[in-house]
Amino acid sequence: TMIAPRSAAVVVFACGARAFLPPVCRGRQSLRAQALSLEEIAAKWITTARNGVALKNINASYVDESFELSIPRQGGLGLELEELWTSNRFTSDGRRRGLVLISRVVPGSNAANATAATGQTLRRGDTVKRVDDLDVEGLDFDATLEALASGDGQRKTIVAQRVVERRTVDVTVLDVDGSVRARFPLPAGGNLRLALLYNGLRDPEIYDDKTMRFDAIANAGTNCGGEGTCGTCLVAVQDGMDLLIPPARVEKAALAKQKRPPRWRWSCRCNVGLDNSGGTLVVQLRPQANFQDERDKVVGI
Repeated sequence: TMIAPRSAAVVVFACGARAFLPPVCRGRQSLRAQALSLEEIAAKWITTARNGVALKNINASYVDESFELSIPRQGGLGLELEELWTSNRFTSDGRRRGLVLISRVVPGSNAANATAATGQTLRRGDTVKRVDDLDVEGLDFDATLEALASGDGQRKTIVAQRVVERRTVDVTVLDVDGSVRARFPLPAGGNLRLALLYNGLRDPEIYDDKTMRFDAIANAGTNCGGEGTCGTCLVAVQDGMDLLIPPARVEKAALAKQKRPPRWRWSCRCNVGLDNSGGTLVVQLRPQANFQDERDKVVGI
């Protein structure tokens, strides 16, 4: 059951007391201070956990990011909130679920002047995820407002969350001999091996059938089919190493144990766009094919 949306100006937070301007009815108008209206931003979120209140972005063209700010309370925070979605469903501790977005950051206010350590500032369309030690992610207007008004401290620590456009990595793929085999864009977060297959490369071009498998000592001629265990889908990163998400435990341990060159990665475990970064990535397929001693390594699990 949908509940009528609510909005209010949250401007005055006197130190040691709680004071608000009267609620300001802003209706459902679609202000376009950013490229998207509040309604369009809200449509990219969905409440996912049945027993929790985690928000998840459901649009593949966007990613979500969180950042923390410390905002003085003296003179007011300078935020306006709007509830875009709520229902009669409650969390296990009795709080109503909903989606509340910042509809306006008052120019020159404490909130407008606050900057996160990672460089972000609050803007229209952000949602409040946490206030001090109170989790308000995916909660309704009343719960968010209560958290912002709670406590008597001089500052409020706010963790905000927003959806941002997913950036693109331009990938150039070189063959073993250094010639260009393919060029394609890959959204941040995308997997390199899957992208190679999607863009027309075949298994024999991705896997080296003369390389000893990491997961089967002294066994060459087969591969794990993308399970992330054999280590035969190596690529050499020629440019854009900083765009890659660092190797996880299995790949990192295997590369170290086999003493592979530092710029070699397993394409099946290689995701691009670290921290939603965009740029240019150049990789060479099967670099071990040029070095017989790299093909012959039999150090395994």
